[in-house]
Amino acid sequence: MTDAEYRREEFTTDDEDPTASWDWYLSNRQGSVGLAFRAEEFRSDAYAQNVGRFQIVRFSSAAVDYRRSRRNIRADEGDNSYRLLIPLRGRFEFEQGDSREIFQPGKIGFFHWNRPLFMTHDDTISALIMTVPEGSIDPRRAEDAPLALDEKRPLVRALDAQVRLLVEAEGWTAADFSVAFSGALMLLDGVLNPFPAVGSGTRAADAERARRLIEEHANDRAVTPRAIAAILGISEPTLYRALKRAGYPSPGAMLRAVRVERAHRRLSAALPVDMDRIAFEEGFPSTRRFRESYREHYGRTPAETREDLFGDGGG
Repeated sequence: MTDAEYRREEFTTDDEDPTASWDWYLSNRQGSVGLAFRAEEFRSDAYAQNVGRFQIVRFSSAAVDYRRSRRNIRADEGDNSYRLLIPLRGRFEFEQGDSREIFQPGKIGFFHWNRPLFMTHDDTISALIMTVPEGSIDPRRAEDAPLALDEKRPLVRALDAQVRLLVEAEGWTAADFSVAFSGALMLLDGVLNPFPAVGSGTRAADAERARRLIEEHANDRAVTPRAIAAILGISEPTLYRALKRAGYPSPGAMLRAVRVERAHRRLSAALPVDMDRIAFEEGFPSTRRFRESYREHYGRTPAETREDLFGDGGG
């Protein structure tokens, strides 16, 4: 049983020492960041919501430079999370590694919190910043992610809408908020590593049919690569070749990934969990195999994910 609660708080910089109060707030809500204030009369405010590590903050700020150095990163030792940034008003510049982008409403950013970064803006801005906990999305996808997401893709627009909903809706409970937050993470996972477009031809159609079968029936332990090939009326080697040409993983790898990711979404809700039941209902042959597959995919055990998100090993 998790004791995670839904919490929200509002913040406004202190009139007597606004810069010090903003520095304090960022350190407590995001982590260590170096600030260089450039507005004559600095003001900022924020509205934060969270369930465990699932956090989203809406903030506005007068002109300031934000720099997260290696020293800041060391001060937050062990925080390997990411951030999703959705501008609401204004224009600001962002740099991380070799990537440099100008962000404004309509353009979404995704960045590593455990790497140096620099952000600056000349005028007052407002934005949403969503914490993406380590292990909450596929680490390989996160590692290779671009700084700016492609705003022309419908899936990116769906992600934008889902994150805004978290802030705009009222009446959240811990369970509802964590489920909606997990939905945003699922969209983000798809944005960062979409399946490639499949070309034309018979084998391309077989690959798409195989993908749909896997996604629809992955929780059935009787669904195997051999069973999928039989349903399609092709041999297993032909199925493997069709998927490879389409840019997909092997059918066995796709089955494991779908099962693990669905189990992960259940672990990411602030509700009691039963590992044996999750393993059984998501199509794993045993709880032990579920734990092994989960660790291979996310780099941590299911219990470690629960502990990190909600302070609860989850059984």
